[in-house]
Amino acid sequence: MAVGKSLVFFIIFLVHNTEAAVQPRMELTITEFLDKVLVGYDRLQPPRKGQSTRVQLGVYVNSFYSIREQTMDYSVSIYLRQSWADPRLAFAPNASLGIGTMIKLDNTFYQRIWIPDVYFRNEKKASFHTVTIHNRLMYLYSNGTVWYVTKITATLDCHMNLKDYPLDKQICPMMLESFGNTMDTLHFEWMTNAVEKDPSLRLPEYRFDQTDFQDCSQNYTAGAFPCLNIDFHLTRNREYYIMQIYLPSGLIVIMSWVSFWIHIDAVPARVTIGLVTVLTITTQTTAARESQPRVSYIKAIDVWFAMCLIIVFASLIEYSLVNNFTRRQVPKLKRVTTPARGRKMIITMPCPSAKEKPQISMCEELDEACPSTSKEETVKDPNGREKARKVDKISRVLFPMCFTIFSLIYSCYYGF
Repeated sequence: MAVGKSLVFFIIFLVHNTEAAVQPRMELTITEFLDKVLVGYDRLQPPRKGQSTRVQLGVYVNSFYSIREQTMDYSVSIYLRQSWADPRLAFAPNASLGIGTMIKLDNTFYQRIWIPDVYFRNEKKASFHTVTIHNRLMYLYSNGTVWYVTKITATLDCHMNLKDYPLDKQICPMMLESFGNTMDTLHFEWMTNAVEKDPSLRLPEYRFDQTDFQDCSQNYTAGAFPCLNIDFHLTRNREYYIMQIYLPSGLIVIMSWVSFWIHIDAVPARVTIGLVTVLTITTQTTAARESQPRVSYIKAIDVWFAMCLIIVFASLIEYSLVNNFTRRQVPKLKRVTTPARGRKMIITMPCPSAKEKPQISMCEELDEACPSTSKEETVKDPNGREKARKVDKISRVLFPMCFTIFSLIYSCYYGF
């Protein structure tokens, strides 16, 4: 009896499994579902024939770095966001497949559909990220809207005006243009939040001021191509240059004034201070120019170093003037009377500037004393040291006053 029941259950099990095996599978996978959506789809054709496709663009700035004045460019890492509507990709949600109004697509799905041919017009070099997978994200909505995000690192051209360097402000553009579609087939516009930045984003030399948006569409020989431009307004941080350039050079200028308080006879000390300050300012100027591009106009830092060099050089010239006063020789006429008997010869010496020859006369009277002999000598100017001290006193006030006035004008003009 038990054997018969076991045999019956075994037969029922076999029949059930056989029916399940031959029953066709009615459910589809998401991949198969998308394959059905793409039946008859031509990725070489734009979404709307004869009409312009509206593409919305947006940028999320992940990092902003390597702003180089010498090469006039900057590097940036961004997430480029694109959104457009393609009616050919519209689908009906399928609850049985778990498909709602949005499908997250594979990061290689972009190769199977039409996508905008966006590129950076001011690009020097750029690359996609592929570690650890291709950094692409794509969503497809039931109404045919495609959301496409890709991570890009690019080095972009940025023409800088360095007239106010290092107190300057720069505008670095990012131009997004269509490479092969004209405005008849493609139209660009910004998303609602077109540019977003990482909250932790910090620049070593600059700070973000604002972001402007412009239309940079341009006519070429092949036609008018759509283009959108982002202008990043950057202000250079001045703390580094204050500590590394302005403060040291200012102290060197002040050090050159120390010679005005040193005794006028201390020649080695005053000459050494003058030469050292001149050479130091020259070395600083050369070092600062090595990191700057060679431009044909005068920069703010050139004006500063030129004035510093003029002041320290003038302090050196000031001591040469003081030294000249202390060593100046003045002519002094010395009369010598020589009493003698008999006929004597008297030689009258003229001043060194006179072109006449010495006059020779004779004493006729035997008992008559000869006239005095006039002889010219040179001695130090008794007023020279006083004049030198007066120049030093004037310099102690004049030099600091001139440098202070220059610093104020410089700060106001360049917006220090």
